[in-house]
Amino acid sequence: MRVAWASVADLAIAPLQDVLDLGSEARMNYPGQPSGNWDWRFQARMLTDQRLERLAEMTQTFDRC
Repeated sequence: MRVAWASVADLAIAPLQDVLDLGSEARMNYPGQPSGNWDWRFQARMLTDQRLERLAEMTQTFDRC
């Protein structure tokens, strides 16, 4: 995420799983696998104040406000 936010691109986009610091357990799609896709679901409690602060800090640091 830091590399995307630091880029000169007009927009920076990150998967929510990256914002939440989740690993492969939150993967949504397994190419070539006929089942087990799209099972992960976001729950509001996952977006903690600490994670929001980290996102806000990076957004301010790289002038993406």
